[in-house]
Amino acid sequence: MAEPLHEQLRRALEGRIHAGDLAPGARLPTEKELCEQYGVSRPTAQRALNDLAKAGLAVRHRRHGSFVADSVRRFNLLNFVVPETAGKGVPGRHEVVSARVVRAADAVHPLPGAEPDAAVIELVRRKLDLLERVQSVEKHVVQFAAAPDLLDQELEELVTLGHLRARGVEVDTVRLYLDPVVLDERDARLLDSTPGTPTLLRRRELRVPDGTVIEVVKTLVRPGTAEFFVELPGSAV
Repeated sequence: MAEPLHEQLRRALEGRIHAGDLAPGARLPTEKELCEQYGVSRPTAQRALNDLAKAGLAVRHRRHGSFVADSVRRFNLLNFVVPETAGKGVPGRHEVVSARVVRAADAVHPLPGAEPDAAVIELVRRKLDLLERVQSVEKHVVQFAAAPDLLDQELEELVTLGHLRARGVEVDTVRLYLDPVVLDERDARLLDSTPGTPTLLRRRELRVPDGTVIEVVKTLVRPGTAEFFVELPGSAV
């Protein structure tokens, strides 16, 4: 299947950014200019620029235009709890470190409420950017009964929240925690960082209507590579 035009355009702009053709702070082409340069429609140009902004590569200002973000990526935390946006994330690819079925007691981290002998799926991945630099390490622990076929999926592309909902699992609440931590030797090695460095741990819990936690994913961010924020429309505050 051919890649949608807005994704082709987004990738073309990403390539110019990472090649240094568009430096941090540089003004990106306007929607009109992109239409003329690439022969695309206005909605296609708009979506490509919006996707760059969601990925932390651009900053858009009404009436002033779009600009290349600096080297520290910025992410709206709300995107991590919405399936429609969770799959976009940072441009780049996942690298699977390990994937297995284990006892809950032996998993990389606890699944609240799970019996020690209950079967869980443990998936550890690294997220790499377009220049193959490590951005984060994700550690998923998923209730095996909720997604017994999870390890049969394309794990490099898998979005667990979307997969569970596609299977008909009724996710009632998504809870997000942020914790400051210090890297141990193993995590520092996975992140190409230094042991003892402070960083941010993002922990997400998925719960079904009866309160059971069916997944916990802990994401360690490589120090100095990202800032996180929550942005709400004015009508919501």
